Amino acid sequence: MSAEAFFQITNTLALVAWIPLVAFPGHGLVSRLLCAIVVPALLAAAYVAVIGSLLAAGGPPPGDLMTIAGLQDLFADDWAFAAAWTHYLAFDMVVGAWIARDSVRLGIPWPLRTLALVLTFLAGPAGFLLHAVTRAALRRSLAADDGQPPRE
Repeated sequence: MSAEAFFQITNTLALVAWIPLVAFPGHGLVSRLLCAIVVPALLAAAYVAVIGSLLAAGGPPPGDLMTIAGLQDLFADDWAFAAAWTHYLAFDMVVGAWIARDSVRLGIPWPLRTLALVLTFLAGPAGFLLHAVTRAALRRSLAADDGQPPRE
């Protein structure tokens, strides 16, 4: 298999799992099992397999991985880049599953919940930030409604 094929397979797997997460965020099989455990575990296994094979073949290209130039050298290798992207896919999905469960539990309106999930899929930290801000605003609003100070 080529790095390109691996990249396409992992991207497709993630996309196929994100669709029901956005459409049915309150469904336990989707947000607690499929997108919180099953698909991230499959992506993690694929990541570990690629990293393992890279290390067995002599490791990543030499360079200082604490610099931009060093990371650019590493990610110039298609397999290293595909593994790094798979890392993002797995962790963004775990965060998305948590956002789905948390937003349903808190009663966050579906447009904000959906936007946060789509942003998490496309630009992980932006979606997480939107959910965190929405969550904080909702908690303050609910606390103001019951006359209690907001809980942190």
